[in-house]
Amino acid sequence: MKPLSVSRVTRAVCVLTSSALFLAGGALSAQAPAAKTARASASGAQWLTRPERTDYAETSRYDDVIAYMKQMAAVNPNIHLTTYGYTTEGRPLPLAVIGAPGASAEQVLATNKTRVYIQGNIHAGEVEGKEALLWLLRSIAKGERNAWLKSTVLLINPIYNADGNERVSVANRGSQAGPVGGMGTRENAQGLDLNRDGTKMETAEARSMASLLTRYQPHVAMDLHTTDGSSNSGFTMTYETSLNPNNSKAQMSLLRDVLLPEITKNVKTKHGADWFYYGGVSGTGEQRAWRSDAELAKPRYTSTYYGVRNILGLLTETYSYASFKTRIVETYWFLEESLSYVASHGETVRDVVAKANAESIIGQQLAVRQQLVKAPALQRIVFAPTISVRNPYVADRPYRLRPDGQDRAAVTSEMLPFFGTAEPTETTLAPRVWVVPMTAAPAAATPAPAPGGFGGGRGGAQGTPTQRMMATVIDRLEAHGIRYRVTTAEQPFSGDRFKIATNTVETREYQGTHKGRTLTGAWEATEQTLPAGSLVIPMDQPLARLAFILMDPRSDDGFMWWNLLDAVLGQSPAPTYYPVLRSMNAVP
Repeated sequence: MKPLSVSRVTRAVCVLTSSALFLAGGALSAQAPAAKTARASASGAQWLTRPERTDYAETSRYDDVIAYMKQMAAVNPNIHLTTYGYTTEGRPLPLAVIGAPGASAEQVLATNKTRVYIQGNIHAGEVEGKEALLWLLRSIAKGERNAWLKSTVLLINPIYNADGNERVSVANRGSQAGPVGGMGTRENAQGLDLNRDGTKMETAEARSMASLLTRYQPHVAMDLHTTDGSSNSGFTMTYETSLNPNNSKAQMSLLRDVLLPEITKNVKTKHGADWFYYGGVSGTGEQRAWRSDAELAKPRYTSTYYGVRNILGLLTETYSYASFKTRIVETYWFLEESLSYVASHGETVRDVVAKANAESIIGQQLAVRQQLVKAPALQRIVFAPTISVRNPYVADRPYRLRPDGQDRAAVTSEMLPFFGTAEPTETTLAPRVWVVPMTAAPAAATPAPAPGGFGGGRGGAQGTPTQRMMATVIDRLEAHGIRYRVTTAEQPFSGDRFKIATNTVETREYQGTHKGRTLTGAWEATEQTLPAGSLVIPMDQPLARLAFILMDPRSDDGFMWWNLLDAVLGQSPAPTYYPVLRSMNAVP
């Protein structure tokens, strides 16, 4: 992608329009002016973001974000701007690269520093992450974070769901305490939730993000959100890691046993803030507990997608009933504390990621289904009251607010059980290879519809059902960056095939026109001849954990569940066998 312009930035940069922001070809130029000149022209009100300029009544639009990023890069030439992909409507996705001599992946990798990717605004009504990242860029531009950059490269996109960001309405997220001037939508321009696209790779945004992860190979990645949560929660910030049981144990230990406890303690000492894991109170009597969400074990969710890619993934959820300013501040504190930890423990971070990438999962029993499990000890859960506030711009729809400066006497706590991690309820063998045989269509088969969703069937509209299915699988493997190869000659195969007992789809559509598919059955030994053109996915690769989830027939978040294999599995009569084989033997 072409770099963002930082040349001849003046005091008028804050009010640049979209047409002025982008040069010919949608690119933005590369050279920054001399730092001394830029610093002289960037003072006073120039440093303020749109929320600060409007007393937190408004949030930044796409043009505001691009202009502010360019302004900060002009102030500090160590901030390099580029783009790494596009939204559905064709908006370039911006990226600030700090701590490397340039913005390219090659320049970043050559530093051998710890690499951290941070994105805000995946849900464009949850705007605090976007604004906190602009504050972070301002702090970097002023030279306040130089110590981090000795060991760390930051990769920052404040506005991931840029299309949704521009669909502003004062009625969006009506129960949230501002900004009263409106915010964007949860979904992107396709009406899809970008935080459900980690496996199916159906949106331009998710495909752009996966490409960035493949090229820049971050060790740490953060996804910044806001949660409605419980209206009486006393936590102003909650956080989460990947909940998938197949994650690297060393990575999860570093996050949950070390990093998160340390930054939670630090922010309590410095600011008096109470933070805890994402979730809410449910149940009554002996069943009353603070519970996370077992759905977060699925890599359709971005923070879990990071985890199964062997990245130290972090999710933040500020509290929607805190004031808009407080939500930005709390997110900024999280960025400060987590990045300080990563910068101070870079060698440890890089080591656990390298070991996870090198670790073989072949022959292990891995989870395909999971449930939340109770922690050994009770946890202190904090509660605080909220009030109802009339919304001056939306009729009959007040919002909830926990007032800033609330009397601490109003905050109460309770020791409760905590269900915050997941354990397998069903496991199966991780093979050495997955194989999709190139087979002919059954003579009596009725063609299946294209895979569900807005982008289903991409790359595979023609040919036999197997050819169409394989084209779709290859497209998604390439989007994820998973290694595969296609055989050029017939060869013998010895391994397992999955005999289908039941093959059902849900009645309700989800994320477009998808209807989740579930198979039951059993693996059985098979020996057969693989035709030329068969697809082989080796599991001796860093993305093996992700490949396992995508390809297994019992996975609750794989290609099968998302209807991407429906060209074969959706035929009538239904096939007897799952169209993917597995083997513990190498396939040459």
